Amino acid sequence: MISDYDALIKESVSFLENEHSIILATSAGDKVTARTMSHVNDGLDIYFQTGNRSEKFTQIKANPQIAFAAGNMQIEAIAEILGRPGINPKFIDLYKKKFPRYYEVYTNREDEAVIKAIPIKITFYKYIDGKPCRDILDLTLIKAYREEI
Repeated sequence: MISDYDALIKESVSFLENEHSIILATSAGDKVTARTMSHVNDGLDIYFQTGNRSEKFTQIKANPQIAFAAGNMQIEAIAEILGRPGINPKFIDLYKKKFPRYYEVYTNREDEAVIKAIPIKITFYKYIDGKPCRDILDLTLIKAYREEI
């Protein structure tokens, strides 16, 4: 399983690096919302910024369990609010390189906050040998496996 685990980590990192937008789902109380966002990643850790008066920020504060989706990838993660972008040099370097225009427009705003999402489960929906399946990377149990659907 270790080689499958390592291969799925590499596939996940590459996917995140190559995607320029990702759908973020957040929830609090009985309300679930989703929106397309720009993100950067450092390995499997995903970073994004948002205004501290936004609905997503309020929901993340109330419930740090979030999810992402892009293409055939789905991620379950735990969010951590890191504070202002300027105190997060790793985020600044990654975001400025991937999104120079967004960096100029949003990053220095007084109300911006950086969120770090730590994935706990990553799922790829695939067809292998003509059969639908899911390749699952369980980061809590440190294992990778495939399920036929």
